[in-house]
Amino acid sequence: MSGCILLFGLPRSGTTWIGKLFDSHPDTLYRHEPDSVQRLSLPLYPEVEASSAHRPELERFMASLPRMRSPEVVGKQPLFAKRYLSTVALFAYRASVLAAKSASKVRRHAPCPYRPTGGNRADVRVVWKSIESLGRLGVCAAAMPDVRAVHLMRHPCGHVASVLRGRATRRFDGEALDTDDSWRLTMLLDTAAGRAYAASLGDPKTLTHEEQLAWIWVITHEKVLADTANSENVIAVRYEDVCDDPTAMTRKMFEFAGLAWHAQAGSFVRASTETTTSATDTGYYSVFKPPRASAERWRSELAPQAIERIMQIVRYSAMARYYSDIGHSAKALPEGVT
Repeated sequence: MSGCILLFGLPRSGTTWIGKLFDSHPDTLYRHEPDSVQRLSLPLYPEVEASSAHRPELERFMASLPRMRSPEVVGKQPLFAKRYLSTVALFAYRASVLAAKSASKVRRHAPCPYRPTGGNRADVRVVWKSIESLGRLGVCAAAMPDVRAVHLMRHPCGHVASVLRGRATRRFDGEALDTDDSWRLTMLLDTAAGRAYAASLGDPKTLTHEEQLAWIWVITHEKVLADTANSENVIAVRYEDVCDDPTAMTRKMFEFAGLAWHAQAGSFVRASTETTTSATDTGYYSVFKPPRASAERWRSELAPQAIERIMQIVRYSAMARYYSDIGHSAKALPEGVT
């Protein structure tokens, strides 16, 4: 198989929809958040200088992707026709996913009896979609120079609003609305990107939930951008840009990843963006929704005070340049800004 395609972003950043855009190509083998099922020992936020030490584990993990059988990893809907799958094999694949998901109600991660592996075809590209490993992207790109990686970003207010909505409706296992993210922020503050903010932030436990998530957004993306600054195999993509022009941006991402355009992908772009008219008439994890309305939903979901707290945090960071509505301050981060 050719080099792996990585689609990494924070949770609730449009990664599932964009992952399915890549899955709609007939020459890809899609794996949905495999690192959330088969955990890596690699730290969540490793320094890029240690990439060579992590190469063996990453090579083993990527080599294992085609063989994975968990329905959460291989069965994310919809399931597309592939050039390496016969009609009978596609039917068997879809039936196996349904069977495994039913069995998973009794036994977690019950394996799919059949799933495609892409065989030994050199033109098949494995797609690894992750919300777990964004902080590892620099190490992955440095350790595996034949990969092509898409670093996905979403407006910080959109990200925070969607995470809080998911927690309020118990969409995430073990996470409630009052989930404390200070442990993750503490880890980030111990990275090269985070140490610049450590003195000003003080104790992360004293921040509101919105502030914790906003700081995680800032430092994670700053770390990834710094780690991949000199890499030609990583491209940063804003979710909002894909929402504004899904076809053009999907073509751009395909071209970067070395995938030729295909009619099946074009059909899915249209189907996933033109079948609904309201941002609220589809499921939380659905890939079928009007993208721009979905991207802008935070404006009516977050209280004005919460929006201002989030934007104030981002305003004093380098990330402000990616979103013109946030503005940017040339001042140093003031003491205790929240």
